[in-house]
Amino acid sequence: MLDAFLSFPDSARLWLMAFHRPLTDLERDRLVDGFEAFRPHWKVHGTPIESGWTLLENQLLAVVENTMGTQPSGCSIDAMLRQSMKLAAMLELEILDAQSVLVRADGKLLVVAKGDLESLLASGNLDATTPVLDLGLLELGQLRAGQLERSLAKTWIARKYRAQLESRVGANL
Repeated sequence: MLDAFLSFPDSARLWLMAFHRPLTDLERDRLVDGFEAFRPHWKVHGTPIESGWTLLENQLLAVVENTMGTQPSGCSIDAMLRQSMKLAAMLELEILDAQSVLVRADGKLLVVAKGDLESLLASGNLDATTPVLDLGLLELGQLRAGQLERSLAKTWIARKYRAQLESRVGANL
């Protein structure tokens, strides 16, 4: 899964973008072609960016770069994000926004709107053990260390809905 990143150090910058659903084989192939065509043109102050990317679980786009740590450039980051959105639009895919949470249920990744969390917790459809994916990881080492997926109890969701979760499990989180 992370073979595309073998040559990168743990400190390499990471971006994670999730699609609303898994990609089809054709969509995956077109994404591969589009991102590989972009990579030689991704530069910071005229210098090519040492980068890699992979598709995790056929639904998460992971992009890594090891150049901007010494030469940060907002324009270069914007170029990569624009390319990602352009490819998603071309494939008629939606990239999750900050108002969505990705959880694992019944072996599948499900998109949950933040506004629905309270009712899903109250109904028991989500609980402290529900796996939640953290798309806010910033370094490759975090991904390698298995920090992408954590139980809901170890996320901001548990902090926000602590009382509700504690009343359901009868213990302090």
